[in-house]
Amino acid sequence: MKNLYHNKHLILPQNYLAEEILLGTIFVHPKIFYNIIASIKAEYFFLECHKIIYTYLLVINKKNKLNLTEFIYTLANTHDLYKIGGINKILDLMKQSQIFIISFQNLNIYVQELIDLIQYNYIKRLIIQYGYNIIQLAYITQISHHDLYNKASSYLNLTENKIPKNNIKIFKNLMSEFLLNIKYKNSINKVKNNLIQNKILISGFSELDKLTFGLFQGDLIVIAGRPSTGKTSFAINIANNIIHKTKISLCIFSLEMSNKQILNKFISINSNIPLKKLILKNIKKIEWDIIIKTCYKLINTEIYIDDKPNISIDYIEYTSKLLKKENFNLNLIIIDYLQLIQTNFSNNINRTQELNYVTRKLKLLAQYLNIPIIVLSQLNRSIENRSNKKPLLSDLKDSGCIGLLNNITLVKNKKNNLNIKSFIKPSSFMLKINKIENFHNKLSNKVNLNQYIFFFTQYIFKWRIKKRNILLTTYNHKYIVNNIWKTISFTSENVFFKQDKNINNSYKPYNSYIQKIIFYNYAICYDLNTQDFFNFICNQIILHNSIEQDADVVMILNQRERNDTEINQNDLINIILCKNRNGPIGSFKLIFCANTTLFKNTDIDILTNYNL
Repeated sequence: MKNLYHNKHLILPQNYLAEEILLGTIFVHPKIFYNIIASIKAEYFFLECHKIIYTYLLVINKKNKLNLTEFIYTLANTHDLYKIGGINKILDLMKQSQIFIISFQNLNIYVQELIDLIQYNYIKRLIIQYGYNIIQLAYITQISHHDLYNKASSYLNLTENKIPKNNIKIFKNLMSEFLLNIKYKNSINKVKNNLIQNKILISGFSELDKLTFGLFQGDLIVIAGRPSTGKTSFAINIANNIIHKTKISLCIFSLEMSNKQILNKFISINSNIPLKKLILKNIKKIEWDIIIKTCYKLINTEIYIDDKPNISIDYIEYTSKLLKKENFNLNLIIIDYLQLIQTNFSNNINRTQELNYVTRKLKLLAQYLNIPIIVLSQLNRSIENRSNKKPLLSDLKDSGCIGLLNNITLVKNKKNNLNIKSFIKPSSFMLKINKIENFHNKLSNKVNLNQYIFFFTQYIFKWRIKKRNILLTTYNHKYIVNNIWKTISFTSENVFFKQDKNINNSYKPYNSYIQKIIFYNYAICYDLNTQDFFNFICNQIILHNSIEQDADVVMILNQRERNDTEINQNDLINIILCKNRNGPIGSFKLIFCANTTLFKNTDIDILTNYNL
């Protein structure tokens, strides 16, 4: 019991003497500071006065005035000199450095030892602090073990990132660089480029790989389509092509299909035996031999399937990180599908906000694991009401469009907004624009565009904000309210939202409220397909650009409608690459064998810019 009481009052790990010697050395030998900046930050110091001193040293160093006179003058002007103990404290630091560092010849060695001591104690204090935080989390009764694990892992990762690893090198790499430097010029760069290329996964579909250049590490890839268009089969075909070419491991989170259904698809694709026969177990002797050979090939692959329904994004994050730790060769994750992923939010958060949170978490997970993540997504039902069934990027869930009568701000500091009808032809289907206003973090910036405005017919709703202030949008367009993006469908009257006001030729956001929302008409509207983090002003209201901002690549499957006699026949499916951060957008066609769910390449040329 005595030891327990004693441990509660232990002093945190620190070495104030090392801190004093290091700071004193900087005052005596200012040129050594350039070697210290990269290794030590102000937060590494234990004593508050030492943090203040180091912070001001960084400030005057940026001004190229690193000397004792400038340091004292700066602290005196900001009234912080007394906080560190006055000039006497500075003199004491300089005395300490002269007492413990005798030889100038070994100054760099002494300084490095001081840096190591300060870093070591800082890491130990971090571990103590994060350990205490984890203990407090464990006492929360409502927290799930997935959330607890993720939070604890994040604390450990933060600590791990603070540990210096610059000096760690593998001996075989040093030997390789040494030999290559002697024999070849620029060989190291060639080796590095080859390593980078090897880490990019090739989908196996030539036209897709020409556009995307493969599946990049850290990318979030969305495959969207209407029900029964072959989204899952397409993703499984990509996975099948990759595992046979690169021998990587992959994980499939299937929230809709069972693991047996996915296994049947893999076997059918590789054996060319109809899926129906595998399900009904109506197998002939010759087909059985083919299945055995196929299973023998597949048994050597590492494919993880999690078919647990109603899983949360925290469960996906938790499981993926565990798999990556157990199997470093895990290089691809497929999730089927986005709208079925659950969150732990309370009931006052609408589904739109939940999905925005999910896609953001998936993007962060892809970057953390440094692997591509493919997530399948449904399209909005509004596509069924259009005569032109060809999908657009705006048909993704939780996107919206603007009425044709609205005014939008195209050029900064213009009092008169422009109407889209003033610079398009009535028969135009799409319009290319160059600049538009970007409102992000309450700032107005110009954004260069190389995209298009698309026009089509949808149900339009009218907002009445003031007597003369009216906005026309579709039901699912987003606007900002209380720093959260909400759709019209989740809005009631007398709700406050953000407007902008032109004051002295600069835009200032302010709160206003909706007086009334009514159905207006089934009319022409348009969608602004633009880059990431792009918001714009329409009738003085800050609107969302309605694009899956976190996705790096968005593909939409467009399959023609088939009658009952064509269900088991091969079909030509058009795949539209709507968004691509790694290259151009465009479209291409693949042959879809409905019997075996196999996708095959065609010889059709790439059709760019939606010219189908």
